[in-house]
Amino acid sequence: MQRLFKISVNGKEYDVAVQELTSGAAIMPNYIGTPTPASAASVAAVPQAAPAPAAAPVAAGSGDQCAQMGGVVASILVKEGQEVSQGERIAELEAMKMKVPITASMAGKVSRVLVAVGDAVVAGQPLITLS
Repeated sequence: MQRLFKISVNGKEYDVAVQELTSGAAIMPNYIGTPTPASAASVAAVPQAAPAPAAAPVAAGSGDQCAQMGGVVASILVKEGQEVSQGERIAELEAMKMKVPITASMAGKVSRVLVAVGDAVVAGQPLITLS
């Protein structure tokens, strides 16, 4: 099905016709000529490829300290084998130029550090494991 649109580019108006493609239609653009103001150019819409699915974070265990939001690991303040208290800052995430502290939800010993400074993380992703 063809649809007509009026667009403005750098102050010049163009009339364009866009052809909607279905699953059985050709997906190559059908470009005819150079668009000129107030003239129609026939251009077929090319569907964008679906983005590759992001790797799903590993399910969190009882001692896992997880990211509250997506961001980048700005700092890790503990080392494996270190004892921590409940509420102690153990890492810091950065998102949109804001640093968000990650605090221990329980007292325990750091058994694993699962990320490194600079790693991108998603909300709910385990960062540090306490035992």
